[in-house]
Amino acid sequence: MELDAVIEKRRTVRDFSPRAIPEAAVMRAVRAAFMAPSYNHLREWDFILISDRDVKVALTRTEEMTETLSPELIDAFKNVEESARAMYLEAIPRQKRMIVEAPCVIVVVFRPKTPVENAKRIYDLNGLASAWCAIENLLLSLARDDIYGVTFIPKNTPLVKEVLGIPADLEVAAVIPVGYKKDGAKGPKQKEIDVDAHVHQNAW
Repeated sequence: MELDAVIEKRRTVRDFSPRAIPEAAVMRAVRAAFMAPSYNHLREWDFILISDRDVKVALTRTEEMTETLSPELIDAFKNVEESARAMYLEAIPRQKRMIVEAPCVIVVVFRPKTPVENAKRIYDLNGLASAWCAIENLLLSLARDDIYGVTFIPKNTPLVKEVLGIPADLEVAAVIPVGYKKDGAKGPKQKEIDVDAHVHQNAW
């Protein structure tokens, strides 16, 4: 598939079919991830592939996840831009379900340049930025095979690390449930972007 077609195809999906995904497709995506650039050329990333339901449930217990939209939660997003508000209100009640029901959950681990909690400059986050280059390669490769995912950023990474036995000196970039899209699954409408208005020549 042509690159432009894969980029156009790649979308966030939170509702998954129970259909198993081929291990070969996942490993092809991991190999694509390792083709991404990294700030120190060492590509210090690891990928934990989770199919065990009990482990997935344990992951959801590391966060406070609500499965309903309370009036208070809806009110908290009342001043958020319309397309962003729609995305959040669609996503929040699905967080637990998307992790438990996805055929595979990929946890992306990286070695930070500076401990994230100590970062003071953008430069300090080079390790995290590199990991996200790898994540996009991973998701593009999966999209080629009609496999989609959603990036979930855990708030309580120490607990995630404890559940998965991740070494203390490493960090979690994202938890990514992946699978085939469930029939009828829909996501919020994408915000239309005027690309030309966001391109600047030589200065802002």
